[in-house]
Amino acid sequence: MGIKIIHTTCHTQFGGLEKRIFNEACWMAEKGHEIIIVAPRNTPLHDKSKKKGFLTHDAAFKRTSLAKDFFSLRALFKKFRPHILNTHGNEDSKIALSAAMGMGIPLRILSRHISAHVRKSYSNTLLYNRLCDYVFTTADYTTRHLIQTLGIPKERIQTLSSGIIPPKGLIEKNPARERLAGEFALDPATRFVGFVGRVSHDKGVDLILRAFHRVAGQISHHLAVVGTGTNEYLKTLKTLAKDLDMESRVHFTGFREEVWPYYRALDCKMLASRDINGIPFEGIPQSVLEAMYARCPVIGSMSGGIPDIIRHGDTGLLFRADDEVDLSEKLLQTLAEGAESHDRVEKAFRMVNGHHTIDAMGHKILAVYRNFIADQEPVFHTPREG
Repeated sequence: MGIKIIHTTCHTQFGGLEKRIFNEACWMAEKGHEIIIVAPRNTPLHDKSKKKGFLTHDAAFKRTSLAKDFFSLRALFKKFRPHILNTHGNEDSKIALSAAMGMGIPLRILSRHISAHVRKSYSNTLLYNRLCDYVFTTADYTTRHLIQTLGIPKERIQTLSSGIIPPKGLIEKNPARERLAGEFALDPATRFVGFVGRVSHDKGVDLILRAFHRVAGQISHHLAVVGTGTNEYLKTLKTLAKDLDMESRVHFTGFREEVWPYYRALDCKMLASRDINGIPFEGIPQSVLEAMYARCPVIGSMSGGIPDIIRHGDTGLLFRADDEVDLSEKLLQTLAEGAESHDRVEKAFRMVNGHHTIDAMGHKILAVYRNFIADQEPVFHTPREG
């Protein structure tokens, strides 16, 4: 029996959260299940889902549209009769899970994609313990926090990191390096370290620039920043590169749809995610899993879910969050340790290939679905609207 699944999100970009929704939806659709994506109109996820052939439903998930979204979702639930409702953002979770009350949906899931703390309050306790049936997180840190803070029973919450979609093939490393060098009109023999992902302050890209500057005199590498962010933050980074007199060795690609060749071109991928006000926000970063699959050495900060996958000295190296000195030392160590770095790369690849692919994730999700719905059809009531 095909399972009817509705995903909702209030987010408007196309980062790790939106990629997870889209990739999971594609995998489920290939298995014969029905998908509806509920997202703000004219956002990347909405448009990609529509192009893919998924049913899409517009919802702004803003305060000004709260009532409209609430009642349009109730109408959607009544018409589509889903087995599964999975919410993914703060605002859409509040609205969609509230709208689902009394609608007979067998399984309502709230996915928490970041490690930022959830405040203990009546509304959060209601959201996580009453309005949803099950919680997915992307990191063990988050799972432990929600259990301790909100008292979620362990049988109703599961860490489920986003599974990557392995590419059909990977470019060889030398051609990848030469291609990247060509993008910036550099010598084909130029070597690179860098960052791939959403370019933002919370990802610590400015810290990466400063750490690179500390060791630039000891290595010949250039720094590649692959991805995009706000105009304000990109301007800050470019100003920083100029102030550090590093403009000729720091390069920005802008947004790239296909990132696999960039991982292959890098001799090290760094992720310097920060704690915000002492609280981690990072779940399991897909960019690190992708780099590992591409056999690119990785360095990550000791924040949120990063240590779940970067086991220090085993699958990569960790540094103290917001410590540019420590990061610079780990960068030098990664580039200097040929055999040791290669061993870490191979262990990381085997870990991702065995446990963090879209297939591994999809089968775990289906197991949860089937445990709850047990072939039952949704039973819809005709609730009184007010």
